[in-house]
Amino acid sequence: MILWTIQPEEVFDLIQRTGVYHCDINKSGDYDFLSCQYDWLVSQMKKRIGYPPEGVSYPVWAYQRWRLTKRRPDLRAVRWYWGKIGEKHYRLEVDIPDNEVLLTDRNSWDIMLNNGLLSYSEKEYNELEKIYDNMTLERQIEMRNKNWERVFDIRPIYDDW
Repeated sequence: MILWTIQPEEVFDLIQRTGVYHCDINKSGDYDFLSCQYDWLVSQMKKRIGYPPEGVSYPVWAYQRWRLTKRRPDLRAVRWYWGKIGEKHYRLEVDIPDNEVLLTDRNSWDIMLNNGLLSYSEKEYNELEKIYDNMTLERQIEMRNKNWERVFDIRPIYDDW
């Protein structure tokens, strides 16, 4: 599967020198805050596509589609997403065996990063929130973890929600 990843210059240089890059979670500024989401994703990856190679703990993010197409990301359109002004970033094209990739919906992932529940409509969202708010913390975590599996539904949704 052809994917594209956006990486800072130091990662590009490392790949040029060694031919290998593994995600360094210590360079992900919000990891302590977002460990719940990332650790949940890693557990899903292990369940759905198997255990990672030795020495790999977290995935490297990459795009299969950009804005509902199979085009590569346009760095000019997303330059404010990565790094500080003046830092160089590279769009790298990689070919990964399909069975080593777990696709997610980017918008759903953003909702998860905010610890939200995933829904297909505003009505469903309101119903889920009402149920969720009346649960014990333990049940909330169970419901949230099950609900987050919707992140793997990558079918485009064409509506206002």
